[in-house]
Order: sequence, then structure tokens, then C-alpha cells
Amino acid sequence: MGIFDSFKKNKKTVWEKFIEKYKPGSDLVEPSKHILDACRSAGVDERILRLMEDYGFGNFGDGIIKLINPEDYMDSFYKWLGKEDYSRIPFMMTAFGDIFYFRNLGEGEYDISFLDIHYRNISVAAYTVHEFIEYLVDSEIGESILRRTLFDEAKNKLGILKANEIYFFAPALVTGGAEDIKYIDKGDAAIHQWILFDWQ
Repeated sequence: MGIFDSFKKNKKTVWEKFIEKYKPGSDLVEPSKHILDACRSAGVDERILRLMEDYGFGNFGDGIIKLINPEDYMDSFYKWLGKEDYSRIPFMMTAFGDIFYFRNLGEGEYDISFLDIHYRNISVAAYTVHEFIEYLVDSEIGESILRRTLFDEAKNKLGILKANEIYFFAPALVTGGAEDIKYIDKGDAAIHQWILFDWQ
């Protein structure tokens, strides 16, 4: 059963709004059973796993957000956290390399947190998966967190991102760059996350 199969046909759900707003790319990669089982063992909510199963890893909305294979970003992500902690699983990334991750708090409690690699902040984005999807559909979040206007400018200038790519600021924001199209380039996401960490 797909993620939308149990919903009423004549009422648009938040999941349908999400897929409508962030159209899945044509080259999404199916997750392996190993990855799904590892995420499940870490306590990742089944609705996130269903999203992975139903669509796969890669670009949504031309890459303004990406559903990511956690294993591809574990090293850089845990470097930012300061330790390996498998109760924290990265599963989504913005076009500018910021990470959304599932945080298993134990006893059935969790949240979805946000690692802003440019301003070195961690915050809670949502306390349920449903709330998180609503958060992403919100137009204000599209501008303030996903940088929609800057993303559109970067896409027009540099082209659509590959699954492993992000747009980044050169120079980095922490070294005098600015959130302006003239400072944007694109490259490998995990590598840039490592580089930004080393600049702190």
C-alpha cells in the first residue's frame, strides 16, 4: 500500500500538497533493504520510511529539497554533531546543504531537528512527521529555510543540481560571503559540509 492509498480521493492531504509542491525527480534511487532496516532499527518513524520506499532518494522540486541516503552523509553529519549517535539519522537536505534529521528521544518520543551548516545552528523543526510535512509546505519556510528566491536564481545560473550536489556560498558566509547570487557555486554536498566544519 502506497503512502496515499488510505486517504480520501476528494480531500487533498498534506502529503499530496508536499508532492505537488516538491515534484519528485525522474531519477530517484530506490533505497536498499539494508538502509531501511537500519533506519527502522534506529527508530525512524515509519512514515519517513514509507516516503523513502514510495519515492526513493534524490531531488524533489528540482533539488530545493533532497531525500537522502543517510549512509552517504553519516561521516559529515556526525562530525558536526561531535560524535556518532545513531539515535540521530539525517534523511533530508536542502539545496544549500542544511540537514533535517530524525532525533529518537526514547520511549516513543522524537522530533525532527534542523542543522544549519552556514550559521552553525541546530533547532527543532517539528515534533511529529505530519507537523514536519506541514512545515515544508508552508510558504514562509520555503523562503526563510529553503531560500526559494536564491534557489531559483542559482538554478537559472548554474543549472539543476545532481542528487549529490548543493549550491554553496563562496566565500562561505562565516568568512565574509553573503546570501547573494554572485557568491553562489555548486558542488558535492558531503565534501562541502566537511569543509565548512573545518572553517569553524
